[in-house]
Amino acid sequence: MIELEIVTPTGIFFSGEVSSFTVPSCKGPLLIEGRYTPIYEKLLPYGVLKIVDKKGNRFFAIFAGQVSVDDKKALICCEDIEDGYDIDIARAIASRDRAQDRLSHVDPNLDVARAKASLERALARISAKSYAEGGN
Repeated sequence: MIELEIVTPTGIFFSGEVSSFTVPSCKGPLLIEGRYTPIYEKLLPYGVLKIVDKKGNRFFAIFAGQVSVDDKKALICCEDIEDGYDIDIARAIASRDRAQDRLSHVDPNLDVARAKASLERALARISAKSYAEGGN
């Protein structure tokens, strides 16, 4: 078991003991279990965080940040995080569709980076919701 704390700009999102967690790091999915070698890793801008605790598997859409781990505690600092169970799937799909539509049309005024970011955020939300509901 390892103590995990997740912090966002608005405060502590999660604090508790977990069996393991997997974060979307820049080097690929990173599985952390108890008594881990100390590390510090940057997270991907968008992805899915999986936590395994006494409640079972839990999934979250997580947005940018970093994770630090020592032999006693893990800390995830992120820009934002959303519980997969709480994600409004219809809204996430509509956001994905809008972003894909913007990117598929040639518009010289389009902020491509912003449209791609919107698409990636929507895809992270859709994945977290799917995993939370038992999907693949």
